Amino acid sequence: MMKQQFIFGLAILLLMILLPLVSLQEASGQKQEARETTSARQPEAPPAAAPADPREENGETIQVVRSASGKTETLAMREYLVGCVAAEMDANNHLEALKAQAVASYTYARYRREIGGREALSDSGKSDQGYDDARRRGERWGGNSELYEAKIGQAVDAVLGQTITYEGQPTFAAYSALSGGKTESAANYWGDDFAYLRSVESPGDKLSPDYSKTVTLQPEEVKKTLEKAEGVKLGKDPAAWFGKPQRSEAGAVTEIAVGGKTLSGRAVRELLELRSAHFTIEHKNGAFEIKCLGYGHGVGMSQYGADFMARQGSDYKEILEHYYAGCVVT
Repeated sequence: MMKQQFIFGLAILLLMILLPLVSLQEASGQKQEARETTSARQPEAPPAAAPADPREENGETIQVVRSASGKTETLAMREYLVGCVAAEMDANNHLEALKAQAVASYTYARYRREIGGREALSDSGKSDQGYDDARRRGERWGGNSELYEAKIGQAVDAVLGQTITYEGQPTFAAYSALSGGKTESAANYWGDDFAYLRSVESPGDKLSPDYSKTVTLQPEEVKKTLEKAEGVKLGKDPAAWFGKPQRSEAGAVTEIAVGGKTLSGRAVRELLELRSAHFTIEHKNGAFEIKCLGYGHGVGMSQYGADFMARQGSDYKEILEHYYAGCVVT
């Protein structure tokens, strides 16, 4: 009898120990099932979408005639603008100046196509505006290629698609390296009047190390070159070859008498391959000393002046709206 009571008591004790363990396992299983069910019903949120890349948003292309081969290539507009900025402006310039150049280059391309009716643009700065492809950029920049590609790419991406407009239309966004302290009006240089291509102050240009350059030419060279112009006949006395020049508000030569024929300052500049039409000519010591201020035609945005303005705190819109009078960037 005592033995049976002992066995019965031991059984009760074992049940008291095992029942809580079973209950815990069931509870644990229920919690695990609950976690799995919740996970199935509430999946993890997808990662936030990456910011839109302007290179992917803008599918615009442009046709470019490569001067080396004569072939026409179709380029993505972003690549074209990177190549234009690289060819036309020093990559060491301030980022805001590079942005201004990118907008000017894009606007110029739009004007040529939409207003001028051009299907393709040349990659030559003498015909349209310069363009350097990636291979050419790498050759020029060498070890700085990665840095300069990133910087110019950043400038282009920041303004891709923006246009300089006048009365709602893309402008003839002319630009040159350096003025003589004031930009030139299009009417004075090209004879074509654009309301937004007027003479404006560009004081930073006077600080450029390239602001003033003097060349010396021998009379024989000058005579041979200038007599290519129709009606120009130069006598024996070189001191009498040039008359007193007429000058624009900006100081460039608008016209000058040469051997009895009146030539434009632009014509003399191109014949003698001078840096600008803002020149003075002196005959001394048996030769001609020709001093030029600025570099280029001087119409529209001065690239050096743009960099100067940027370093004084102006952003690209302020730069563009200064050089293109009455225009807005849209």
